[in-house]
Amino acid sequence: MKKKALIPFAVFIAGLCSIIYELLISTTATYFLGDGVRQFSIIIGVYLFSMGIGAFLSKFLKHKPLTFFINVEYLLGFIGGISVPLLYMLFVYVSPTVLQISCLAVIFVIGLLTGMEVPLLTFALEEGNIKNNLSNILSLDYIGGLIATLIFPFIILPFVGLYYSSLIFGIVNIVLGISLNFTLLKDKKKNSIYGFLAIAALLVLVLFGGKLLKVWDQKIYKRPIVLNEQTPYQKIVMTKNSGDVRLYLNRVIQFSSADEHRYHESLVHVPLSMHPNPKRVLILGGGENLASREVLKHKSVQQIDVVDIDSTMFYLAKQNQYLKAINEDAAINDRVNLIPEDAFTFLFNNNEQYDIIIADLPDPTNQAIARLYSKQFFLMVKRNLKKDGVFVTQSGEIYFSNTVFSCINNTLESVFENVEPYHTYIPSFGDWGFIIARNLSNDEAINMKSLPKDLKYLNPNQIEQSFIFPQDITIAETKLNTLDNPVILNYFLDDWSKWKVDFEAGTK
Repeated sequence: MKKKALIPFAVFIAGLCSIIYELLISTTATYFLGDGVRQFSIIIGVYLFSMGIGAFLSKFLKHKPLTFFINVEYLLGFIGGISVPLLYMLFVYVSPTVLQISCLAVIFVIGLLTGMEVPLLTFALEEGNIKNNLSNILSLDYIGGLIATLIFPFIILPFVGLYYSSLIFGIVNIVLGISLNFTLLKDKKKNSIYGFLAIAALLVLVLFGGKLLKVWDQKIYKRPIVLNEQTPYQKIVMTKNSGDVRLYLNRVIQFSSADEHRYHESLVHVPLSMHPNPKRVLILGGGENLASREVLKHKSVQQIDVVDIDSTMFYLAKQNQYLKAINEDAAINDRVNLIPEDAFTFLFNNNEQYDIIIADLPDPTNQAIARLYSKQFFLMVKRNLKKDGVFVTQSGEIYFSNTVFSCINNTLESVFENVEPYHTYIPSFGDWGFIIARNLSNDEAINMKSLPKDLKYLNPNQIEQSFIFPQDITIAETKLNTLDNPVILNYFLDDWSKWKVDFEAGTK
């Protein structure tokens, strides 16, 4: 009776832990290697494949199913527990290729052990009705998997983090094995020693976790870290060195306070000077509120809506001493409305039109961001613009990632009548591109008188030069980026894979 009561509980916990490991490794691989769709697809495929092998091999262990299941829990808990710390360490010391192979090797072993769990527990209960036992066990295993997928994005990732989550669930896995060992096996001491040794090893990593994470982060960012926060959407890191504050999202630099004015002045003031009387401005992205700081310099603007999916960025923009100083308290200005929502969803549901729409979005490093450069997204932008409205989007590095820049330009030309690319040099990023698009085809020149007087970088001559491109920078022929066929993601990965130089600021 004791066995029948404990084994269903063991199935539930085992199923939950295994899915957590798969999600942790997939997320870690995405952070370090990019392209979330590719990473999740490959890792899930290897995971399922190795589960099949594990299920096949389990038939050779059915003479002592409970003993082998307990040993599997020990091994699975230990490997799953050290998986994220191991990948963190490898990221610092090995090449991306070796890291990718390591991710797949770890998930293969985890899948192999996971595949053995259900068959071994089924063998342990085979004195009863095997069909009912199998259906009950599978049901609990799937329920455990469901719970894992629900708690991972809402609780585990934002409140516990990747590193400690893997260790905690590894310990849970091992404790499960020890509990079954002391409850159901006769020779309790001999088999349990492996479990206690594995827990001791994981507890050491928990105990020194703070120091290890600090060392790894410093090796990654190479500058003193003043903010390190994980949200449901991204990892936010801020560094400060000799007055230079830098913001990173998922390890990708977003700005350096030393030269961000070049980027934001070019992004904001060029399109605003093309509109005769801009009053309502929408900023997509830019939760740190540096773009809104520049928009506020235009006295005609009455309302600025900033839409960013991560509300934590808004909180930091209003509360963090470094961001507040850089954005000049733009986030708490009466003219600025902060809207924590996905840009795509906001445009789809919005019914009020804007004079200016500014897309201050990250580069298309994954599927979720690639859709924000799609034809369908630009069509929604057009619908949200007034007839004489102006749209601008940051468009990436124009030399090293020219195909991406060209794809954005070509996709915009399929939607808007008037499309004009321009660029400016930003030391932290490179030669950076922007593209302006308008509903009306016109030759309205930039009104230099509308430029604010206190700009650090832009002047009439600089604006004029920004629309002139070197002869070796041309708009290449590309496919249009669409929701159904997000070619821009492959363009991005292909462009940057051609350059082996270690750019600290390879993407925005």
